[in-house]
Amino acid sequence: MGIQKFDKSTWTDVCAAVSTGMLGKRAEIEVISHADGILIGAQSLPMIGIAFDPVNDELKIMLDGVDHFVSQPREMYLDFGLGGVQSLGILDNQNAWQIVLLRDPVMLPRRPDVHD
Repeated sequence: MGIQKFDKSTWTDVCAAVSTGMLGKRAEIEVISHADGILIGAQSLPMIGIAFDPVNDELKIMLDGVDHFVSQPREMYLDFGLGGVQSLGILDNQNAWQIVLLRDPVMLPRRPDVHD
């Protein structure tokens, strides 16, 4: 487990392989750059998956209701834990980091039926 860097030639397959494990997790996207500081791109949205388009050199992070695009990404790191991917780090061509933090949704206990 831990952080693993992936060669760009494998990104299409890696994204397809890890997307199913991300489905339904809650995602927060932070964009960190020297020029703009830390910007929040999304907060606690259900994750659908990620895909890399090598023709357009674009990484797409798909969330419920919004997609986040990273044009000309240079590096991609995945942080694996016991529950699968915990976070992604993508370095873009402007040296800004796109950090995707994944969390399992909060599951509340079932309310006992008042008639039981």
